[in-house]
Order: sequence, then C-alpha cells, then structure tokens
Amino acid sequence: MPNTHTFDNEFQHRLGVLGLGEGRSILSAAQGSSRWCVTCVCDLSEALCVARQREFDLECERTTDYTKMLSRDDVDVIGVFTPDDIHVEHIMMALEAGKHVVCTKPVVDNLSRGTELLAAQQRSGCQVFVGHSYRFFQTFLREREDFEKGVHGDLISCEACYNGDKRKGSAGARGKKGEVNWLYSGLGHAVDLVYWYLGAIDTVSGFSKLSNAGRKLGSEFADCFQFVLQSEQGVLGQASGIYGAPRAHPKAAPVAGCTLRGDFATTTATNPTFDYFTMIDGHAPTCETYVDDGGFYFRWGGSGYHAGEFQNYLEHFAQCLETGDRHSPNLSDGLYVIAILEAMERSLETGLPCRVDTILEERNLLSLKEVIAK
Repeated sequence: MPNTHTFDNEFQHRLGVLGLGEGRSILSAAQGSSRWCVTCVCDLSEALCVARQREFDLECERTTDYTKMLSRDDVDVIGVFTPDDIHVEHIMMALEAGKHVVCTKPVVDNLSRGTELLAAQQRSGCQVFVGHSYRFFQTFLREREDFEKGVHGDLISCEACYNGDKRKGSAGARGKKGEVNWLYSGLGHAVDLVYWYLGAIDTVSGFSKLSNAGRKLGSEFADCFQFVLQSEQGVLGQASGIYGAPRAHPKAAPVAGCTLRGDFATTTATNPTFDYFTMIDGHAPTCETYVDDGGFYFRWGGSGYHAGEFQNYLEHFAQCLETGDRHSPNLSDGLYVIAILEAMERSLETGLPCRVDTILEERNLLSLKEVIAK
C-alpha cells in the first residue's frame, strides 16, 4: 500500500512551483495531499503554465516572472524544479523572500556557493528540503524500517544502483543534446542512498566511461559509473549507474536498488518493481511485493514519470514544518551528497582515491559534518 500519512488538522501549506517540466510530479503530489495547496505556478513558457493548470484543474495564479511569485503573500513554500545549474540562484531568491523551499535533487551542481547558501538559510530562518525521492519509494521505506529496528545488526555494506537507458538522451532540450551530467543527475540517486545508511564518508574511488551512445549525442560527460566508498566507521559502500546501455531485464536487476548486508540479515529494496527481499538469520527467505494501488507512484502509466514518492516527501516535510522536527534530506544533507560527488569527480580526474574531507576543506564546508552527525 502507498506510504501516505494522515493528519487530524486541516492546515494547508501553500505551494508555488517553479519549473513545470519536472514540476509536473510535484503538482500531482500536492494535488493528492490534504496538507498542500498549489497557489501559483511559474515557468518561462506561458503555454506550459496554462497546460499544467488545465491538466490538474488548478484554480491558481500563473506567471512567467519568478519575482512576482516570490512577492505573493499566498505562497509559503517554493518548489524549485528548474535545471540543476540554476537551483542555487532560485533557492537563494526564495530564502531572501522568506519562503521555505522544496528543491529537486541535486540541490546544486557544485559547491562553489555552498557557504553562501547555508548563510542565506540561516539568515532567513526558513527550511530547505532536498527531493532525493528514492528514499520515499515504498520498498525503500520498508527497508529503512527494518534497518531502524536493528534487523541487520551492525552494517557491513550498502550497495546502491540507479540505471537508465539514456541512449537517446533524456527529457528536455538539454537532455536531448547530451548536456546532462549523469554523475550528478543519475548516480546522485545511488550516492544519496549509500550516504543515508553510511553517514559521513571517508574515501571514494571509482571509474567512469562515456558510452558510444553518449558520444553520438555529443556529450562531454561520462554516462557509466562504478564507485566504491568507505564510511568513517569502516562500513563499505558501492554506487553504480549505467546510462548508455539498455536496461536489464526487470527480473534480473532493478532500475534502482539498495542492498544492505549486516551481521544478521541481508535485504534488497527495488524500484520500479515493488519487491522487497529479506534473508534474516532464523527466518525463512521472504519477498514482499507491494501493489501500486490506483497508480499512486506511477500516475501516467509505465514507470517514467513518478509522483508517489513526491507526495510522501511532501507529507514528511509538512509534518516537520508543523512540529519543528528535523526533516531529511535537508540542505546540509543535500550539500554533503554533492561533496561526495565532487570527491568522485576528483577520483576520476586523478585516478586515485579521494577523501571527502579534502573537498569539504577546500570548499570551507567542514562544518557540514557537525550538522549531519546530529
């Protein structure tokens, strides 16, 4: 069953959505939640604004001017779903306008303005949620539940993957021209899952390859990756992503998966299939299969566009805004994932392992470790 939450009160958070391509999913998520109300949509394309209003029957304002949306009193939270390289500017503007932020991952595409972004959030008193959506898929939530119960014992390793057939590029004009950096836009999913379980990472090392398909698209970025990681406590990690080849047969390997191996149990969560596998000492092997009732997760058929995870994380963020509890992933989490990815880039450039602390020190962000450890 979908992992939605119910609340007794009727308070609604008023959401303005910037970027209505990928923002389609957050619109559907907010519309399906009693906790949220979309009050404004914004995109450079007036036609897309109109199309999204019609698609979701939204009786809200629309604008092609972001500053106008930021000036509205009926917008409490800004959903940033624009291209990766302009996230930082849009987040900064929202914080300066006194708005909370929900930003699709990656929160930024490099750490050059990381300290500036953290300072802006501190000044504003507002919160930033980073949409690493795989944490909120049904099977991954189920695996996390077992982990937090201590089913695994001491963790030995976390192996995560996110693969996709991107031989013809991805959605959007930039994707079709091969301008997507798949280390951040693709492998970032797997890296966040490893970070979720391992916490602070000591060292990363890996290899990459630009596929023939990526080369034909004119891409300057590698599109195939295999990395190993080790936490500061010595737990092993693996993050992999292949984007220049056909997907594996769904019964052979998931598009996205997370395998946890511990002293007493090994578990695997999969996506877009709804299977959760367990091998626990003293118990028979299990496979729990969930049904996507009513298309909660995949609302447009197939497994391309997804919205259920977005609705789950909106529910989580809303509850934390109301209670004052720490939400996750927050801005510090999102920036730390980028630090891991920058260390991976350094490893690819030098052919040597790279310590994440090296990147944090260069970016004047070692203080992040104090925050994520809480």
